[in-house]
Amino acid sequence: MTKPTKLTFINGKPTLAPYDQIERKDNDRTYNQSRDVNQTKYVKFYHSTLWTHKRETIKQRDLDLCQRCGMELELVDHIVPSKDDWEDRLSDDNLQGLCNACHQLKTKREWIKHHKGANRYMTINIVCGLPGSGKSTYVYKHRTEHDLIYDYDSLMQSLTGLPSHVKNFDVHDYIVLFFEQMLRKLKSEQTFDNVWIIQTYPDERIDSLLSPYHHVNHILIDVDKQTCIDRLNNDKRLNSSLISVFNEFETKNFTNFKRVTE
Repeated sequence: MTKPTKLTFINGKPTLAPYDQIERKDNDRTYNQSRDVNQTKYVKFYHSTLWTHKRETIKQRDLDLCQRCGMELELVDHIVPSKDDWEDRLSDDNLQGLCNACHQLKTKREWIKHHKGANRYMTINIVCGLPGSGKSTYVYKHRTEHDLIYDYDSLMQSLTGLPSHVKNFDVHDYIVLFFEQMLRKLKSEQTFDNVWIIQTYPDERIDSLLSPYHHVNHILIDVDKQTCIDRLNNDKRLNSSLISVFNEFETKNFTNFKRVTE
């Protein structure tokens, strides 16, 4: 049985070719030739033995499966593109196996961000405070239309279907992985007007990772301990694990935080 054909361009001319034949388009060839000239370091890396070995390591780690759809892995991709963060190009945490279809979707989103005005002057807002102090209430009062909000308790509740004060430590690991990947992407992007990171304690990693690239605000919801305990009691959220959180909170340094009440 004769294979079906398709009309494609080969060497700039319309040509009938077998339907499953893949031909390099002229614009692909021009792009690659330009990249060879203008991005020598970039191209050399992807032809290096170092990258070949790293790619095999990630394929084995990901069990040869696309990490987005579960189909067969066809390539190893940088979560944050190497052109945006060259120093992180060999970090396992910044690499993932993808199929071609998922990679094309990811590339399209990245192109839109870079070429369609998605970049904004992004401010990182770290909002800390005792349980029951009103951190989430403060953020939701001050958020704008193009913001990203990281709220551990809300994520825990969404992923487990349980009340926010009930913690599932298996789910905790997934939330932490999301948080680490989020910080990695924020380092190289300016997608949002504001990023709100709701936490109990300060996290020095955020400052060291993001302050060289974005303006970082530090906000402490300054509500006294007894008021927070009364609120938690009224909401039936007070438990023994929170008592240790209150004690640990008193040892933290908030000297560079703007104090607000809620």
